[in-house]
Amino acid sequence: MFKRTKVTDGTATGQGPDAENWDGKEVGFRKKSKVPGVMITQYIEKLPEGKSHPDFTRKPIALTIQEGKFAFFKAIVTGDPKPTVVWSRNNGDVSDPARYQSKYDPNSNEHTFEMPHVKPDQADTYKCFAKNEYGQAMVTVVLNVIEVGFKMTKAPQQQAEVANCNFKKVLKRRSKVVPKAEEPEKKEGEIDPKFWELLMSADKKDYERICAEFGVTDFRWMLKKLNEMKREREEEQAEFVKNLSDLKPIHINADGTASFELEFDLLDPSSSIYLYKDGEMIPYTKELGDKMKHCLRKVGRKYIFSMRDLMPEDAGFYQLDVEDVNMFSTDFKMVDFLVKIQEVKAMEREDAVFECVISAPLSKLMWFGKNMPLEQGDKYDIEVSEDKLIHRLVVKDCMVVDKGIYAACAGIKSCNAWLVVEADKGAPKGKKTARKTTRAGGSGTDLQKVAQEQQQILDKEREERKEKIKAAREAAAEAAAAEEPEKTADSGAGKDKGAAVKVERIDKTSVAATTTVAGDSGSGHSAGKASGGAKQDGSHADAGGGHSAGKASGGARKDGSIADAGGGHSAGKASGGAKQDGSHADAGGGHSAGKASGGAKQDGSPADAGGGHSAGKASGGAKQDGSHADAGGGHSAGKASGGAKQDGSHADAGGGHSAGKASGGAKQDGSHADAGGGHSAGKASGGAKQDGSHADAGGGHSAGKASGGAKQDGSHADAGGGHSAGKASGGAKQDGSHADAGGGHSAGKASGGAKQDGSHADAGGGHSAEEASGGSRQDGSLADAGGGHSAGKASGGAKQDGSLADAGGHSAEEASGGARQDEPLADAGEPGITSGLSDIHAIRGQPAELTVKMNTDCDGAWFKDGEPLKSGGGISITKDANIHKLTIHSCRDTDSGLLRFVSGDLSTEGRITVGDVPEFDEDDLHKFSKPVIVRVGQNAAFKMPFQPQESLTVSWFKDGTELKDGGGVKIVREPNHSRLLLRDCLRSDSGEIKIQLKNPFGAVEATSQLIVLDRPGPPEGPVETVETTSSVIEIKWNPPKDDGGSAVTNYIIERQERGHSLWTKLGDVSAEKTSFRDRNVTHGKKYSYRIYAENPQGLSDSLETADSIMAGIMILSGPPGKPKVVSTSKTCINLTWTPPEDDKGVPIIGYQVEKRKKDTNQWLALNAINEPIEDVNYAVKDVTEGAEYEFRVSAINESGAGDASPPSAMACAKNPNMRPCFKDPEDFLVVRAGNSVRVKISYEAEPPPHITWLKDDEPIAPWINVINTEGMSQLVIPSSKRSDSAIYTIKAKNSVGEAFFDVEVRVTDEPKCPGPVELEQTVYGKVAVSWVPSPDQELDDRLYYVVSQHDSNTRMWKTVADRLFANTYTAHNILPGIEYHFRVYAKNDMGLSDPSQSPTWGANSNRVPISSNGVSSMEISFERPPSILVPLKVHTPPKGYQLYMTCAVRGCPTPNVSWYLNNTCINSDKNYYITNSCGVCSMYILRVRENDGGEYRVVAVNSLGKAECSTKLTVRD
Repeated sequence: MFKRTKVTDGTATGQGPDAENWDGKEVGFRKKSKVPGVMITQYIEKLPEGKSHPDFTRKPIALTIQEGKFAFFKAIVTGDPKPTVVWSRNNGDVSDPARYQSKYDPNSNEHTFEMPHVKPDQADTYKCFAKNEYGQAMVTVVLNVIEVGFKMTKAPQQQAEVANCNFKKVLKRRSKVVPKAEEPEKKEGEIDPKFWELLMSADKKDYERICAEFGVTDFRWMLKKLNEMKREREEEQAEFVKNLSDLKPIHINADGTASFELEFDLLDPSSSIYLYKDGEMIPYTKELGDKMKHCLRKVGRKYIFSMRDLMPEDAGFYQLDVEDVNMFSTDFKMVDFLVKIQEVKAMEREDAVFECVISAPLSKLMWFGKNMPLEQGDKYDIEVSEDKLIHRLVVKDCMVVDKGIYAACAGIKSCNAWLVVEADKGAPKGKKTARKTTRAGGSGTDLQKVAQEQQQILDKEREERKEKIKAAREAAAEAAAAEEPEKTADSGAGKDKGAAVKVERIDKTSVAATTTVAGDSGSGHSAGKASGGAKQDGSHADAGGGHSAGKASGGARKDGSIADAGGGHSAGKASGGAKQDGSHADAGGGHSAGKASGGAKQDGSPADAGGGHSAGKASGGAKQDGSHADAGGGHSAGKASGGAKQDGSHADAGGGHSAGKASGGAKQDGSHADAGGGHSAGKASGGAKQDGSHADAGGGHSAGKASGGAKQDGSHADAGGGHSAGKASGGAKQDGSHADAGGGHSAGKASGGAKQDGSHADAGGGHSAEEASGGSRQDGSLADAGGGHSAGKASGGAKQDGSLADAGGHSAEEASGGARQDEPLADAGEPGITSGLSDIHAIRGQPAELTVKMNTDCDGAWFKDGEPLKSGGGISITKDANIHKLTIHSCRDTDSGLLRFVSGDLSTEGRITVGDVPEFDEDDLHKFSKPVIVRVGQNAAFKMPFQPQESLTVSWFKDGTELKDGGGVKIVREPNHSRLLLRDCLRSDSGEIKIQLKNPFGAVEATSQLIVLDRPGPPEGPVETVETTSSVIEIKWNPPKDDGGSAVTNYIIERQERGHSLWTKLGDVSAEKTSFRDRNVTHGKKYSYRIYAENPQGLSDSLETADSIMAGIMILSGPPGKPKVVSTSKTCINLTWTPPEDDKGVPIIGYQVEKRKKDTNQWLALNAINEPIEDVNYAVKDVTEGAEYEFRVSAINESGAGDASPPSAMACAKNPNMRPCFKDPEDFLVVRAGNSVRVKISYEAEPPPHITWLKDDEPIAPWINVINTEGMSQLVIPSSKRSDSAIYTIKAKNSVGEAFFDVEVRVTDEPKCPGPVELEQTVYGKVAVSWVPSPDQELDDRLYYVVSQHDSNTRMWKTVADRLFANTYTAHNILPGIEYHFRVYAKNDMGLSDPSQSPTWGANSNRVPISSNGVSSMEISFERPPSILVPLKVHTPPKGYQLYMTCAVRGCPTPNVSWYLNNTCINSDKNYYITNSCGVCSMYILRVRENDGGEYRVVAVNSLGKAECSTKLTVRD
């Protein structure tokens, strides 16, 4: 369990100053410390001189530690007088000495606060107070304790005490992202909280990827909500941190760890930082190193979270919080390999390809080659497919050194494969082959198919998430709509949550009303077709309007009334039906692109039409009594027009909302029929009537045209505005009844059905690609059909009584009136406009021409902004048959306006706008036209000023290709200028730079040049040899293709002699000259040349000759004499030969020797031509023992190697037969007793001899070892004794002869001291010194004696006799009155013995000893327990080798030493030879075996104690 610090504002027990020493009431001045986080209070305003308030020079450091460990804080304080330091904690007491200890070290001036065996309840915020009489300093530090024995992911739990002494558990500190185990069941389509957390920490470029992953498609809603959440989060973060930046999502490093980074500054250094994985807190460490999986390091402002030993379960959602506020969130995903990389076998200089497919999109894999990370560069290409599922590594130009293991790593998943590179055997020797264009390798499977299948799986999961979200939203909308009470209103418009909803699609035009009773129709809500049912009593049969592309129409009734159709919720159409009693037939406004119109009534009551909420059209219906038929204003791009009345009263039309035009219809009494402004760019005009009343026309919703049809009785033939580019016209009727035409809306075809009584069968435009037709009725009432919705054609059906079957064309097709049985086609022979006006832009001062083309020759009039136009004043109006033209000779600003052409009831209009083409200032144009010259790697900048204009588009081009902002291109657009910046230019960036200014009146361009300077390309090859003689070589080349942007100034020529590695500069030539004569050549030698081109930017790459060029003609020497074999051995064959008889007049430099093994055909050169053998003899050492060879020799001169000599006789690489002989043996050896004896004798013999050793001419004992190797024999006595002293003889015998050699081995030891020494004076001045012989005298014939003398005058010992083999010595010059002392030593090859001391001779020799009055001198004891002076060392000998192991032991009395192997005593084991000489303990193993490995221990024991040391022996194979 991870125990976290609880930070509170209240003062608890132990917090703040102590009651006794710290009254807490002192008030002073706040001071700033140099150490961050230290609070200083100074009690007086001005400090006395030399005095100071307390301060911290080292403050305690926050600590996170495991439960049971030793925790401590250290602090160093300063101040004069010396401050008193007290420690406390926020939530507890620190007075328990068993848990808290305060210490002070006067040497280091450190105050330490220690907590041995720290417990979880000690996790808290601690305070350190330093106080003296002038002030107080305080610092806080946090202790976090990791509790053991519970889950590490368990959040800290703290208990708080309340007033009634009950305890309440504090809630777990949790992330806003709930753990999977506790995650509540999601509702269908609910968005995961991770989505918002990831977006708030992600870059904008990753928004689309995250939305696609979570199935979010409404970006506008997402961005709006994200901005709100970001503002709230930033306000929360500002309470704890500042300068939050550089958020780097989690990624996997090359060392196999994963990490993420961010930078921020903590406002309070004691603020706690928490880490979460999938909503659960995870522990981390700062100082425990590899003991914990997670680590959080701080480097400056940067916080780095890292995770080692990655496993699949480490994938998850990671968050970093400061206190309770999230700072960063990142998602760690694991991917797997669907197709792994396979082994690749490539030829040399061929490209090798490794490719794989992963299970999830990943922008980059980590590639390794031979345990080294690989990056994109000249050697390697790293490719990723567009879907980021297929990854490739291309090893370019493979060489033999590239072979090895290559690996691809995606997180903790990896795969590897071998690259095997085979040498090109067909390549010419010594030459580099050309690079191959082929590729080797690949997975052998259809990677694209595997990736597509995986992408389909991912897309399917993504679409499922989208569908769930969409379904959830629709369900929520339906539920909200169901809760609203149903309201009956005059408008049947589609509603959402009880209110009209805005939509963003274009509505259809309205359908005119009929004269029958209408049945209201509800708004359609689906993509199907909804029609109202028939009623016997004529009551209302509602029909739902199509919600999508469907259609809603009123159903048929037996009494003839019409079933009203509600406004389409989407692209459908809704129109109100007519009623016989004049009651209102309401039509709801189209909720989307639908259409709503008011129906007509017989009694004149108003037929209201709800305003179209979108692009639809709303028009008022006609009335018989002339009362007002109101039309709601179109809310979007639709058009609203007023209907006509018989009494001439006003039929108002709501104002159009856009650029369309609406005109009022004419009335019989001449009153105005107002028309709302058109909402779009379409045009609507009223049709002509015989009685002069206005034939209103709905405004065209798009670029289409809508006109009213003509009637014989003058009644209104309304035409709905065309919704698209199509044309809709009303048909003519004999009885003057209305022939309505609905706007065509789709590509389908809609026709009205026939009626038995000849009444009107209206046909709406086809709603889709299907056909929509009105139903027939028995009583002849109208069966309306919704307006066509696409580009299809809608025509009215035929009627028996000749009335027109209306057709609404809604799109790019034309809707025309249908034929009738009682008269010809409605539109045949009538005037019409075949080519109308359109909006144009005219250039100021230039002529402009507008043309209208009629289908017949008829007159017309021109109007500008409602005013008639006539020829004159710069305007010409002409007519040529059916073509009418208006010409403006020189356009001015006053010529801008709306032009209209009227011919009878027909009219067309278009707007003319006068303006200027953009222009550049001449000075700016001149400056811009100057080339911009930069060097490679530099930035190139272009700037072009211009006059600010509206609707101005600025574009930049390079060599005709438009440049876009991004990458190395930066385009800046300002109101009065534009700048282009090209970063890090390359030579290929040179070219034409063009800026284009474009507005509706035209475009203008300015051109400049970009010149990028670089060093030139290499001269063009190949290098041609113009002339070659014995003294001159002339070469020729071509200039480089690319001069680097500046002219080549000169060429530099270098030369290399064949066989040499050094290139020498010969000189340079001017750029005009592309040839060079080399006069410094030697006849017969070959040379290579390389040429560099130079310009002011530097040198080009070199052009090198393909082959060496020889000076003159090649003259080769004759063959030398046949080589002779001088001697042979198993490692060397010595040859000699004679120089060639004919050297052709060219001096011989040396020789080349070749060998050929017996039974082979290949000759192998023993030396290169450029390394000739200068002598006529050579020792061939590259031979195999026992193999037979023959040799030949070639003479080398300046032209090369000449003909080879005849081959030598076969020579075998073996030693010649020889009698054994010994090499520099030693004949005498002295060894200390107990040590091993090693006698090594080297010899030469062929064949190998038989070796025998003898001891004093007798066979050696079996325990004496003899080791024979090639050329050497060794006699080994493991532990010698004096009895081993003898003469040892080695005998070597083979088929040629035998040899003997004697070695004297003397085994001895340090001699024992001689016996007592006696002095006797024989004559005056002479003293005879005699002694008892040493016990070793009989055992050692090389023992002798040494006598030293000491007198009282000199007081120094000096040797007076040496190498005495007798037991007496006569001392001379013995003077009276002087004391003399003598010492006698025994000495042999091992050294001196201890001395034997003589009695005193001389003046005081008979002196009576003086008593010490009972006082005895102190006895000094030298006894001591054993100790190890030099311990054993670790040994790792090979198997079969010898081994010495030694150590040094001291102790008094002399300790007994025992050796142990794996706790088994080996002192008595004959395989180990153990000695102990003067405390140096040795063990010898003659030949190490496998079972000799283990732990060796030496134990030394005496009466005072024991000492031991140990080591390990490892036996290598």
